[in-house]
Parts: sequence; C-alpha cells; structure tokens
Amino acid sequence: MKPLLWRGMRVPYLTSWTAEHVPQTRIIKVPGPRGQRIGYVDENEMADRRLETLWVRTGLAQGCGRPDFLRNNSHRQKLAMRNDLCQLCGQCVLGWFSKGRTLQLVGGSTPIYEGETTTAPPVHPLCAVEATQNCPPLRRGYAAALVKRSVLWGVAGIVHDPKTLTPLPHPGSRPGELQHVHIGDKEIRWTLASFTVHSVHGVTSVSPAELQAMAEADTHRASANGQPVR
Repeated sequence: MKPLLWRGMRVPYLTSWTAEHVPQTRIIKVPGPRGQRIGYVDENEMADRRLETLWVRTGLAQGCGRPDFLRNNSHRQKLAMRNDLCQLCGQCVLGWFSKGRTLQLVGGSTPIYEGETTTAPPVHPLCAVEATQNCPPLRRGYAAALVKRSVLWGVAGIVHDPKTLTPLPHPGSRPGELQHVHIGDKEIRWTLASFTVHSVHGVTSVSPAELQAMAEADTHRASANGQPVR
C-alpha cells in the first residue's frame, strides 16, 4: 500500500478524509428480533447494521480531499480491528512478535491494563514511533504494551434514549467521548456505533526505550529482507 502524504507527513490509515464525510440520516424506532431499536428511515440492514447495532454512515474515498486528523473512518477502523491491520500503515501486524502477540498504542499516560477496552487497532513498532513523533495527542503522552489476545467486546458510539431518541450523556466521560457498550448489553440496540471495541488480555507494558528498540529491530529486519522501511 502506497503511503498517503499530506504536507510531507504520512496520513494514518484510519484517518478520515473530507470526501468521505456523508450526511447522517434521521434516526427512528424500528422493530427488531429482541424488541424495538433505533434505525434509519431508509435503512439497509445489510449495510447499516452489524452486531444488532446501527452504524454511522461513512464514505470510502481515502486520499480524496483533505485529511481530517480529528476523525477516524468507521469502516477502516472495523477492518483494522477485525484483520489485525496497523492503525498507521494499514498492513497486517501478525508475525512481528512471538506467540501471536501484537503491539498496542494509546494516548494518555495511564498504562494499558489487563482487560482494558479499546478502539485502537494494533500497530507496527516503527509505525508506533512515527506516530508518537507526529501525532499531537501522542506527543503529550502515550502508553504501549504487547498483548497476547485482542477479543471482540462491543462497540463505541452514542446511546439514545429509548423513549425520546435523544442522545444520552456518557456519565463520567470527557466531552465528545463515545460510550463503550458491551455486545450483550441491552443498550446496544439503542446505540449509534462508530467503532468496534476489543478487550486486550495478556498485557505486558512497553517502555519508550523498549519501543524505540523494537522500532530499530523492525528497521534492521526490513533492510535484511530487502523490504521498504515503513
């Protein structure tokens, strides 16, 4: 996959582009197998619904227009979570570490903990270092860890009131943060989902120095195999 650049900087695989923004359709109540739930007035169940959840609509025009670094493309995030694709370059991360482990990178200074839920796909070591250097939120602080298993947990989205269909606030969350809703929770029928959520298990924290060493090993391996460095 050829990297997409914007003003000399690589645009992450997940980043949404302005040409991908589409108007959202009005939400209504519709019948479902377990009772009423939210739906679109012109819903296509095959395209708009997964895990019994209604999903935001998003375009697919990667590289068209301008990158919107404050938004991630819902479709590409789902693909990356399902297929272990790197959040930065979009290539598969499997095989980089022994025992099927993958590298996880999230913003903030709080270490990644066992069983934590996340919308962040895995990442290559070299891509992780690049992200910590170029992404403003990650420059303010990040946490990295190797994980043995990443398991489907639920979705991240906006929960709506079953009676009024008014978006509900997320108690204790930061403004604008999406609520994580478990796949077995009844609220999932009233959630407009944007992202897939996984829980991570077998977590081993990775320090900045260890991450840098992993990236250097990544570079050496690519050079030895005659592959382009990510």
